[in-house]
Amino acid sequence: MVLVRGFAKQPHGVETNGVWAMYLTILTLFETIKQGLLRNPTIKFLGLTEYADKKKEVQSSALVINVFCSILAAVLFTAGGGLLSHFFKMPDLLPMLAWSVLFVALLIPYNEILLQAHYQFPKIFWAYFIRQAIFFMGVLLLYFVFPEYLTLRNLVLLQIVALLAGSIILFVATAAYRLRGFHYDTVIMRNMFHFGKYIFGTNLFSNIARSFDHFITAGILTPADGAKYVSFYNVVSRINNMIDVPSLAAADVLFPKNVHTLETEGMGKVKYYFERMMGTILALVIPLSLFIFLFPKFIIYVLTGGNGFTEAVGILQITILFSIVRPLGYQFGSTLDAIGKPQANFYVSVCLTLFNLGATYLCLYHFRGIGAAYATVAFQIVSGITMILILKKYVGVEVRMIFRYMIQGYKDVFGFARRKLVKTHGA
Repeated sequence: MVLVRGFAKQPHGVETNGVWAMYLTILTLFETIKQGLLRNPTIKFLGLTEYADKKKEVQSSALVINVFCSILAAVLFTAGGGLLSHFFKMPDLLPMLAWSVLFVALLIPYNEILLQAHYQFPKIFWAYFIRQAIFFMGVLLLYFVFPEYLTLRNLVLLQIVALLAGSIILFVATAAYRLRGFHYDTVIMRNMFHFGKYIFGTNLFSNIARSFDHFITAGILTPADGAKYVSFYNVVSRINNMIDVPSLAAADVLFPKNVHTLETEGMGKVKYYFERMMGTILALVIPLSLFIFLFPKFIIYVLTGGNGFTEAVGILQITILFSIVRPLGYQFGSTLDAIGKPQANFYVSVCLTLFNLGATYLCLYHFRGIGAAYATVAFQIVSGITMILILKKYVGVEVRMIFRYMIQGYKDVFGFARRKLVKTHGA
């Protein structure tokens, strides 16, 4: 909200916001993919009884994967930064990607996996909170006190400083769970890599699919229109990301829980957890999505203050009703990985990504800037049907049970509120 208003005071502010949005999309894509590659195999192997006495080897293998991925990303951003900036028609991306090598290096110690494996979520919260708070306070300072320094390069540097603070906090917080020394085991390393390669591919394709509205829009349209529509889609994606918060939190909690549950209580309990969690999430998401659908102009105005973003209203209204499929996607991947089916998750992601690629290209070609929104709707419908069928095959998930738990969630809330009113009135 602050950056959109800050950029609006500058010449070509919407386009500048589009460049910043593209940079964030690329960086977030890498961070999400790497965390998925590291998190799921590490937690899975730490939770398996056959590796109960080899936790040092599992952690050492995870460190090797962590460093290797970071080196690859640093090479890509430095050697391939020119190609990316040329393809997206955004010259300002080149120096930003060069600076991001420091960001990539700091992601090595910025690792909450051990805390997540031990259910230490408060410590993870504080690391993320402080990282984002430092960045936010820096943005406020630039906006209100030093507006002449509100530049893309300074935002990148501020982001690096914030990540450094978060990395220090996480490094200290994981001290009790880190095993001293490096204990390399070729067999464990190979097994983790073979398990993780599917998760890496899944994260790669699924996150690229979610970013096609940014990437292909910038590649197909003219530089000015491309940056403008990337900015529009970024604003809409921020709204979707807020709606995704319960889904992401649930996936983070359920993955280690399902790994343990499958070993101790079997697939029936995994099925119950999935259906119950999806019902609860939908009970939260559906009313919020309906409110945004009915009042899209209000939401866009609150986020951007107008400032040339009126065309984002239509994009938001087209895509928001199908946001109920997004929670399914997060729980789908987390559940399949937990039950040892990363291959199925990977192949589904590849097929859906190819569909989204074709749909986005065709819709942008025929409908221009707003075409990516139509493609998103088609992608969500096809994804929802596909994932339900796969989950029914492997886990036995029943759609009717999801909606039953969703209705039960409303009953629980209304019942609690009624009891509270009766108690208050009686008092």
